[in-house]
Amino acid sequence: MRIPLVAIIGSPNSGKSTFFNKVLEERKALTYPEAGTTRDRAYGLAAWNGLSFYLIDTAGIIGNPDSDLEKNVQKQTQIARDEADLILYIVDGQTPVGSEDLRVAAQLKQTKKPIVLAVNKIDTRNAKTETAASGYLKLGLGETYAMSSINGAGIGDLLDAVVAELKKQFDAADKNQEEGLRIAFVGKPNVGKSSLINALLKQERLITSPIAGTTRSTVEVPFEHGGQKFILLDTAGIKKKWNQDSDVAAAAAMQSIRTISQADVIFFTVDASQELSVQDQIIAEQILDAQKSCVVALNKIDLLAPNDQQRLLDTLPDYLPQMWYLPVLFISAKTSQGLDLLLKFAIEAHRAARREIDPDELDAFLEKITKESMPGKMEDQRAPKIYNLKQIGTAPPTFKMTVNFPAAIATAWKRWFEKQFRLKFGLEGTPIEIRYTKKN
Repeated sequence: MRIPLVAIIGSPNSGKSTFFNKVLEERKALTYPEAGTTRDRAYGLAAWNGLSFYLIDTAGIIGNPDSDLEKNVQKQTQIARDEADLILYIVDGQTPVGSEDLRVAAQLKQTKKPIVLAVNKIDTRNAKTETAASGYLKLGLGETYAMSSINGAGIGDLLDAVVAELKKQFDAADKNQEEGLRIAFVGKPNVGKSSLINALLKQERLITSPIAGTTRSTVEVPFEHGGQKFILLDTAGIKKKWNQDSDVAAAAAMQSIRTISQADVIFFTVDASQELSVQDQIIAEQILDAQKSCVVALNKIDLLAPNDQQRLLDTLPDYLPQMWYLPVLFISAKTSQGLDLLLKFAIEAHRAARREIDPDELDAFLEKITKESMPGKMEDQRAPKIYNLKQIGTAPPTFKMTVNFPAAIATAWKRWFEKQFRLKFGLEGTPIEIRYTKKN
């Protein structure tokens, strides 16, 4: 599935870049200059409710640019608007609707593309700000979403609306049923990704070499095993650094990063014969950011003595602490060790990502867990209260916990709760998201 593009459009100083940075900061997403673009369009990979998409930050729209530079900047904004699958129109909620807003809205309507209208700078909710936000209904772009790029208020509801519109166009589930489970082999250069795929296929389908960087673009290999269809995605190795102006590996690495978001399951391939490195940690973070099901594949295990294998397992939590919930598999493309389990682990991780838990089971679990341990009191002695826990999405499994004071739920308690949750319901191999929301 192609990754959707969302263009952020608006007047100067409406808070577009602040919103862009806020979302990417919360998602810890990778940002980079898209090949063939100028510095005037910034692309950032975000993910929400199980869907990955690119946000495109653009310059503010000016009605009559009076210099060649401004004309070129406006041209970049127009290109972003034209290539986008959805337009996110951000207006300044601190100012009333003006003629310029009406002009821009009319232009956006002519694109015939889905438009989500965000009224920014609504830092506090009261009757005055609600009235200001609703005033933008006269633009005729549908529902308004009041939000604050500064403190993040309302951004969750806005992203819900964006993803809902995108999913109408990009139905990944239907595509998966037609093509098969998409499994991406991702890792540093020369860790044996292509060799593993060849070993699974039992043929030299992909070119392999001891020289790092042999694979330069993502290769899709259809494969059927046990009556189930798969698409095996061989990716270029992701280097720690590259010269974005001259290094041809940069384009290949960027394609690999995009492939992470297009896959259903990631095989994070690590060379077991080498020490884990910062480079491995960077790739791990990119996989975590994409919120994808994942299996850690320790390849070339045939090169390690049994004692060294155990030492490697012992060091994994230190280097990859955020991946503690992922299955780890010793494999060897050379000897075929562990290959019989690769696809089995992928299927189970994919199934876990799409699991829906019975509401009664969630209620019973929450009741049990709150009796065992409640979050501590706040500094002013107000006691946190937990009202309910509901599942609101899959891929990854997403839950909403309604509480009285979200800020009062300590990070340590959240981590403890997630571990208890996984002990109860499993979900090995998939990230989960638990949102703590204030009771209305």
